[in-house]
Amino acid sequence: MTTRIRPIERDDALSLGALRLQQDREAGRTPRPGFLTEYADALLADFAAQRGWIAEEPDGRPVGCVLVHPVRKLPTLGHLGRPEWWYVQQVFVTADRRRDGIGRRLLHAVQEAATAERVRCVRLSSSDAGRPLVDATGFGDPTDRLREWTPPRA
Repeated sequence: MTTRIRPIERDDALSLGALRLQQDREAGRTPRPGFLTEYADALLADFAAQRGWIAEEPDGRPVGCVLVHPVRKLPTLGHLGRPEWWYVQQVFVTADRRRDGIGRRLLHAVQEAATAERVRCVRLSSSDAGRPLVDATGFGDPTDRLREWTPPRA
């Protein structure tokens, strides 16, 4: 089965909300009425400021995602105003597709884009369960839970 990784589009808002709902339920959080609409509306309102990739099965079923928030600094004489670093705010793969390399492929998509866009670094907060994945994709350990990856420089 070939899972496709592609950048998110506005039309993915409800699918991303469904993945978030699934992730929250696995964490023991109780769903609330209207959450999917709330999530989709919030994502769409801030879509231009978000980056992300979605993993889809050949039939279009979403099985994972990674969402990134670019953190921009104001210009100084030493730096242009551009994304200085990215914060990975969500990495999730559905339970039935874990350990198939999808999480690794999603984080690699982030790393490839960060390298191409000359981002200074990518940071994320890792859960204990996610630590093997982020360690395997080259994220270091500036603190106990915060992980960081720095793109190679040309």
